[in-house]
Amino acid sequence: MSRRILLLRRENIGDLILTTPLLHALRVHLPAAYLVALVNSYNAPVLAGNADLDQVFVYTKGKHAGSFMEAIGARVAQARLLWRLRAMRFDDVVLAEPTYTPRNIRTASFILGNPLFPGRRPGTRIIGFEHDDGQSAGLDVIASKADMDGLHMAQIIMRLAKPFGIVEAPEPAMRCRVAGGARAALADTDKLIIALHISARKPSQRWTVEQFAELARRLHAAYRVRFRVFWSPGDEHNLLHPGDDQKAQALQRNLQTSEQSEPPMDAEFVPTQHLPDLIAAMANVDLVVCADGGAMHIAAGLTKPIVALFGDSDPVRWRPWGVLNRVLQAPSREAADITVTQVLAAVAEIATESGIATRFGLLSVGR
Repeated sequence: MSRRILLLRRENIGDLILTTPLLHALRVHLPAAYLVALVNSYNAPVLAGNADLDQVFVYTKGKHAGSFMEAIGARVAQARLLWRLRAMRFDDVVLAEPTYTPRNIRTASFILGNPLFPGRRPGTRIIGFEHDDGQSAGLDVIASKADMDGLHMAQIIMRLAKPFGIVEAPEPAMRCRVAGGARAALADTDKLIIALHISARKPSQRWTVEQFAELARRLHAAYRVRFRVFWSPGDEHNLLHPGDDQKAQALQRNLQTSEQSEPPMDAEFVPTQHLPDLIAAMANVDLVVCADGGAMHIAAGLTKPIVALFGDSDPVRWRPWGVLNRVLQAPSREAADITVTQVLAAVAEIATESGIATRFGLLSVGR
């Protein structure tokens, strides 16, 4: 009988994307397995159209609910979902996070319980990472945290494949599918389309409006380009979901009031209220300039060349995975200290190595 496997991943967008190589490895090596993921409503769109999964179960976190009553409803729905999963009689629950989290272990233990009687069903397994201090209580199969220096997060998560007899792949393939599929036809096929994603959750990862505006002007002066500007939607003062609407508006004003140019700058500001909107819109660009974060991993999952601005995070662990990229990080570990000239040079290198420069006849991108 084929195994029934549930992967649990509660974390953010980029974290789930970096789990897709593990999903793909499981599907390739266990083609008859019933493979399911349990994720939250915030990151679930990443898995839309992913053929490696038989089913995706989605729950809403209480903090993502819109009101107190909606939060209560979310908790009730979570409980019902857990009972439904328990009745499905999974063989394995894979805690696909690089942390030791007792709450996740309790959730897995409940799912693997007997639908009619207390206690775990025999032969079931909870698979997960040990704690940094070596603690592993509650885990049946332990993924080691030893010797992780120099490894990317995608490679670390692949350690969870070993209990299924899968040898760790040195370069596991990224799998981020876009629902609906292919890139849409564009009106101006002679223009290079560059995405500028101007948001970053951590202050150390943020580039300023003035820097993005200067980059756009200098790229526009170099060759024919269309910019697609993305940002996290919402008001910056929203405590639950702070956004960058004000920053996007400031950049738009800056570009509109810049010196007149011939031809005029082609910059489209693309509001993406929901994650599927961002994924679909980013599928229709040629190159991405962005900070380290969820949008960067989406771009990597869509196989886009990337110039990534890193602040106080580890590029070895979190760089764009599986795609042509340039990671820029200032000695201060503040993204604002990365210069526009450095980004221009990185775009020039990426354009040449990816073939974009030849395709669009770009000769002076680095000037």
